Amino acid sequence: MLNFIIILVSLVAGFIVRQTKLVDANAYKGINIWVIYIALPAVALKCIPQIDWNIAYLFTVLLPFLMFGGSFLFFRYLNIFLKLSNRNLRTLILVSGLSNTSFIGFPLIITFFGEEYLKIGIVSDQTTFFILSSWGVILAFGARKVRFKTQSRTSLVVKRVFTFPPLIACIIAIVFRDIWLNDTPQRLFNAFASTVSPLALFSIGMQLNFKNWKKEMNLISYSLFYKLILGPSILIAFTLLMGLHGPFYQVSVFEMVMPSLVATSVVIQQFGLNTKLANTIIGVSIIVGLFLSFIWHSVIITLL
Repeated sequence: MLNFIIILVSLVAGFIVRQTKLVDANAYKGINIWVIYIALPAVALKCIPQIDWNIAYLFTVLLPFLMFGGSFLFFRYLNIFLKLSNRNLRTLILVSGLSNTSFIGFPLIITFFGEEYLKIGIVSDQTTFFILSSWGVILAFGARKVRFKTQSRTSLVVKRVFTFPPLIACIIAIVFRDIWLNDTPQRLFNAFASTVSPLALFSIGMQLNFKNWKKEMNLISYSLFYKLILGPSILIAFTLLMGLHGPFYQVSVFEMVMPSLVATSVVIQQFGLNTKLANTIIGVSIIVGLFLSFIWHSVIITLL
């Protein structure tokens, strides 16, 4: 309960600070730099060395791909009837297919399952970022009027993937595993890692945007339906069909019921997709998703 209160207070505080204009409108970018370059790498260096790798993690890696693929198929089918612009279609696929596995997912894993399961969230989060930085970028490229050479596209994807600080930290954590398991490094990383939740949520609160929700209610509803209801339902059914049960699989699935990934807004803006629609969906999904997390948690632990 304490962690859930921290989530709400941090989120609301960020929203109030933005609305009262106590700081510059882009102040959240400075907070994001700390989270991405310091706090999230610290989480990776703290938790990755503690992971006892086994084949079960393939399931954790698979789920984000299924979620993203499901979003692609769902909106492609829906577009037969909606006749959306290429720009809006790709925006909906991106913002509905990727989960907020770190900024929202990490605090909720701690709240509902315990900190010892955070390592599952890290694997899920790295997979989610990989999808955004590869398939997500390729999808966003497709909406541009000017086509880029394959070499340019490949170079951009490779650069985005291998210059992401948390991913670099993950590689370092795996290669030098024994070093980071010592008491002093673990305490140091723990101090920095503890800043992820409050600062990330404060930043998200500063970015919440509900200005266009009435104008684009139908598109927002379709996105929320897939991201928060249909997608998770399909993955739970998939897990049941595979006969997988227990906390490990519960946490892996729980990460997929999280709200839309905030970082998709960066890619959507960079490639000229519908940024206003994306930000509105992200903001609404965070509010709705936080409350739905109680329901999904109960469903997941009951069925799995």
